[in-house]
Amino acid sequence: MTTRRVVARTDSNFLSPMATSSRRSLYRIVYPLTERPVLAVGRFIYEVIDCSERGLRYEVKGRRAPSLGTPLGGILRLRRGGAGIQVTGEVIRIRGTTVALALDSPGIPFANILAEQRYLRSRGFTLRD
Repeated sequence: MTTRRVVARTDSNFLSPMATSSRRSLYRIVYPLTERPVLAVGRFIYEVIDCSERGLRYEVKGRRAPSLGTPLGGILRLRRGGAGIQVTGEVIRIRGTTVALALDSPGIPFANILAEQRYLRSRGFTLRD
């Protein structure tokens, strides 16, 4: 049997100095191709590559990427189902067809991040450092 993997790692890119004193950093979920959630921005739907409580990366295949510093908002639909999460943020990085979005507060609730991890584990994916 082949073991499928999901990367869950901590990320301090979006941490404030006060948050760095916390024992827990942000949890980032890197999604397998077949399990990617979507971000609906206006009439466009984008695949999310990874996400944490304070940021996400998505692909803009076949479309023009927004400019650096552009404020964006949309609905994030996670894989575990349920209602979408309204997110807003600013484009902080663009690499090829990948856009990184720093989310405004409150971002993605921690409970949703944990639920996503449980969902992916239940589908046979394992976490690695």
